[in-house]
Amino acid sequence: MARDGDRKPTWRVAAHLLGFGALLALVIFLAKGPPVDSRNLTRIAFTAADVAQVRATFERTWSRPPTAIELQKAFEQHVRSEVLYREALERGLDRNDPVVRMSLVRKITMLGTARTQAAEPSDEELEAYFDLRSESYRMPASVSLMQVYLNPDRRGDGIAGDAAQLLARLSEQDPGPEEVIGLGDSSMLPSVLVDLSEDDLARRFGEDFREAVVSLPVGQWQGPIESTFGLHLVKIDRRGESRIPELSEVRDRVVRDLAYESSQAAEDQFYAEVLPRYQVVYDEGAMAALEGRTARDPATAAD
Repeated sequence: MARDGDRKPTWRVAAHLLGFGALLALVIFLAKGPPVDSRNLTRIAFTAADVAQVRATFERTWSRPPTAIELQKAFEQHVRSEVLYREALERGLDRNDPVVRMSLVRKITMLGTARTQAAEPSDEELEAYFDLRSESYRMPASVSLMQVYLNPDRRGDGIAGDAAQLLARLSEQDPGPEEVIGLGDSSMLPSVLVDLSEDDLARRFGEDFREAVVSLPVGQWQGPIESTFGLHLVKIDRRGESRIPELSEVRDRVVRDLAYESSQAAEDQFYAEVLPRYQVVYDEGAMAALEGRTARDPATAAD
């Protein structure tokens, strides 16, 4: 039979074990957190606000309210999308995906710069912007002309004589824009060109044609002038000098340019505000690659 003196050490040991167990349970609880009901992770609650959002989306798309069946189908699609979205997140499909990455970058950038995109620029802002950059809106020199085309494949060796005869006829009769159409050989080239820039002239007929035409006098039939297509008889009706336009002539373009520059400035400002919250670190390999050198071997780095 055990004596009372033998029971005291036994109870003391048990008390210590219980205390240690409680302490260990507390440590595990603090480390792992309270137990989580796994069912809550997959629980998706929808409210009347969600239904209203689906209804509003339908109305914007179809310009009418949905019927009861259409609303049910649209909401079923909304639920389907949400379930699949959560499943994708659960599987980590949003990580290391360049498409998702760029989409999120665009979205956070739009949220950060939304305030600058809402405001319409005032006339004073447009004028100030245009005055500082007016040279970039300079209109190039232009030319308005009429041309009569002669096809070398059709006329062969007699093309020079044909050109001389036709030039004499054009100089004598001096036909107008309506009369010149149909003269010479048929082609896809326009007979009348109005306010065509020198660059456009080169793109259409070739650089040699452009160089010859820009030196021609105004109001006289000249030629023949060679292009990438053949020979041409040309009359310059009007030559426009390069000039800086009035703001009213290029207002739409200035509005677009100002909006773009404002958006870029807002993006830079938003990034500058966000960046200090993060510590950006480059390891030796990254630094070496950026500097165009070979990273040092860690074993010899101390030498």
